[in-house]
Amino acid sequence: MRIGLVCPYNYFRPGGVQSIIRELAIDLEARGHYVRVIAPKPRVIPEKVDKNVILVGNSAEFNTPFATKGDVGLSSSNDKLDAMLAEQNFDVLHFHEPGIPVIGTQLVSRSNAANVATMHATLPEGMLSKSYLKLMKPMARYIETRLQVVTAVSTVAATTARIYAPDADITIIPNGIRLKQYARTTPKKVTKSKTIVYIGRLEKRKGVKHLLAAYARLRQDHDNIKLVIGGNGDLLLTLQNYIAKHNIPDVDFRGWVTEKEKVQLLHNADLYCSPALYGESFGIVLLEAMAAGTVTIAGNNPGYASVMTGTGRLSLVNPESIDDFAQRLELMLFDQDIRKLWLEWAKDYVKQFDYKNVVDQYEAAYIKAVKIKQAKQMKNK
Repeated sequence: MRIGLVCPYNYFRPGGVQSIIRELAIDLEARGHYVRVIAPKPRVIPEKVDKNVILVGNSAEFNTPFATKGDVGLSSSNDKLDAMLAEQNFDVLHFHEPGIPVIGTQLVSRSNAANVATMHATLPEGMLSKSYLKLMKPMARYIETRLQVVTAVSTVAATTARIYAPDADITIIPNGIRLKQYARTTPKKVTKSKTIVYIGRLEKRKGVKHLLAAYARLRQDHDNIKLVIGGNGDLLLTLQNYIAKHNIPDVDFRGWVTEKEKVQLLHNADLYCSPALYGESFGIVLLEAMAAGTVTIAGNNPGYASVMTGTGRLSLVNPESIDDFAQRLELMLFDQDIRKLWLEWAKDYVKQFDYKNVVDQYEAAYIKAVKIKQAKQMKNK
């Protein structure tokens, strides 16, 4: 098949959607498909752009009302898009976050291919989200009529997908990882010193300030623990000032980390913690920690809860309840029976998310979409 993967964001910036599209392209090409990634042209184009990437229009960064930043595609010339689509002659266009303005909407309107949509995002509860939903409804109705298959990465993301396809049969296809990339080659050494690791953006919704507060509470009883924070963001200075004000010891900010450094941090950690408060529809980094054999604590937001099922529910905690948070950190760091139980569960549970299994499901979605498109065309003849 000739497959176009449509990325609504700056493809060259770190992000879960960008990562998924990149990995999908690799595996689909390895299976013999013709694949092109269609993404907005960033303000600064990297020196090396893969031959399978088509840049259109442009992108712009903005602050969203949901305490996070966005870098999305702006409009492109309709004539240029038509020429690109005619040249590529895609069998399938796979739109990730189709409602993100505006490249996806333009392409949906001009596509003659079978159209597949995947929803990744979830919205926090509140008036802002309600206002956003009201604003998006006209665009959603427009997009819905042009989609053959709708997927979502979790049941939480499926709720958002209902905006665009209220009556559709939404298929849940989870995010994936490459298990071999994170697997340990040697057992972790048991030491008296313990390391807690956080990797992610430093922004309000990620809850890092609550992690610092819980860690400080834990350090009152245990002086053999350190906290390593990987990632950048607008709250870096605020968090550093918080540490200085409260005299919190042994916190190491690593800044942005490469994939190789991330794996190393996970392998060296005794506990991985991602205390996100909201805005998570899945939680790829939780899978990465599982694959690395690292016990994990996660914020009890709906997206993380959709991943941490069964024994994994031991990981969920309300980050804003500092006493409970500190106690959970202590339990998952020091109770060897609990740790063993969790690790045995995670070792088997995470296997279903290997990219091979995920791409199998997307291939099936593409085939279904093509058949639906063909059947509709035959009916209209």
